[in-house]
Amino acid sequence: MKKILLILILLLCSFTLTGCDKEKPGILFSSTPFSKELGYKEQSVYKKGDKIYYLLYNPKDFKTRLLKVQVFRKDAGADEFLGYEYLYNQTVELKDRKFYTDYFIINRAGFYIFQAFEFTNTIKPVIIGIVKVED
Repeated sequence: MKKILLILILLLCSFTLTGCDKEKPGILFSSTPFSKELGYKEQSVYKKGDKIYYLLYNPKDFKTRLLKVQVFRKDAGADEFLGYEYLYNQTVELKDRKFYTDYFIINRAGFYIFQAFEFTNTIKPVIIGIVKVED
């Protein structure tokens, strides 16, 4: 009886402690515009000059209607701390507090880091995503 009780307690603890949080904000990248009718084609590697569509999504709603979107470029051969180039910074107003979509056209090879901040906290990004652009 004690073994069965112990097994049940262990199972209960494992279910409660190993649960995943699926309510986290995220970023999706696509080579086609996002739409309900067409869906999207998820992609993380692009050619120079391609349109990179992105969708910022937060299932719990963003806290403010303003987001700050930043893009950095990292050279493919650079080390961890050097080789970053600040490319883009834009404050956008959300029509819907759950998502925002737009696109970029990038003409140089490298890794591109997308960050989104809520306007009330511009120190810690809410969302981070990375894409690679090749020749």
